[in-house]
Amino acid sequence: MILTCGEAVIDMLSAELADGASGFRPVTGGAAVNCAIALSRLGQNVGFFGGMSNDTFGQFLMQEMQREGVDLSRISPVAQPSTLAFVHPAGESQGFSFFDTDSAGRSLAVTMLPDLTGVQALVFGGISLIHRPTAGAFEALMQMAGHDRLILIDPNIRPALIGEEEAGYRERLQRMMAMADIIKLSDEDIDWLHPDPPEHLLTGRAALVIHSHGAQGATLYSRHGAQHIPTSPVEVVDSVGAGDTLVAGLLASLFEQGITTPAQLARTDMGTLNRALAYGIRAATYSVTRAGATPPTKKDLA
Repeated sequence: MILTCGEAVIDMLSAELADGASGFRPVTGGAAVNCAIALSRLGQNVGFFGGMSNDTFGQFLMQEMQREGVDLSRISPVAQPSTLAFVHPAGESQGFSFFDTDSAGRSLAVTMLPDLTGVQALVFGGISLIHRPTAGAFEALMQMAGHDRLILIDPNIRPALIGEEEAGYRERLQRMMAMADIIKLSDEDIDWLHPDPPEHLLTGRAALVIHSHGAQGATLYSRHGAQHIPTSPVEVVDSVGAGDTLVAGLLASLFEQGITTPAQLARTDMGTLNRALAYGIRAATYSVTRAGATPPTKKDLA
């Protein structure tokens, strides 16, 4: 099983109401939720772990994930409210207004960490890594995963939400990236973190660094060298969740090719890594042609 770890969010997308007025419609969101649904659609056995509310929005999120085949046996819903993110289209990127204070996503504690029996890989990232106690709980979970489970981190940094947490957040990300086998960074992440150069991150445990460039594709760095893979030109409808879908496609391809452990990843040749990234880019490219975080199925990509 692949376990995605992070926030569960209700994305409020712009929509035209029945009376013709402008409004919003709720859809599933949050990096870990998007990635879990994408992995399930791509044929992987996947579970979700994070702070989940038992309010109306939380129940909607759980129902949608269960409908998609995501295992929720490791979560324990709480009374705090769900996180809401109002999405504002801005060309090929998106703006967000978050309502996250005192949310279920921020309430996760070390005492709530799940059993990892049967988990082969874990995915971490998103706004869940900013605020304690949740951020500390996820760092502890990564430590608990050890050296035999494949670990991927995608910081997906939102500078507007960091505030006074910046110093601790930067230190936490550095520690967590040092424990990861795969590090995925967007252009925005690179601008904020300033890894100089990105392949410098390969000096630790990491065997693979992915630098995504939006519509320009992504660059792969490994100990074999670097490779840029472009995207196919498409009409972008909505880029929400594209990075999460890229991560899911990358992992799904690695698992399909039998790469499920850190040791196997460290020995993987460049051709296998290129195929995995190309598959992730195909999945992400498909997702941006539809509204909301709407990842493809295996059949869609066949």
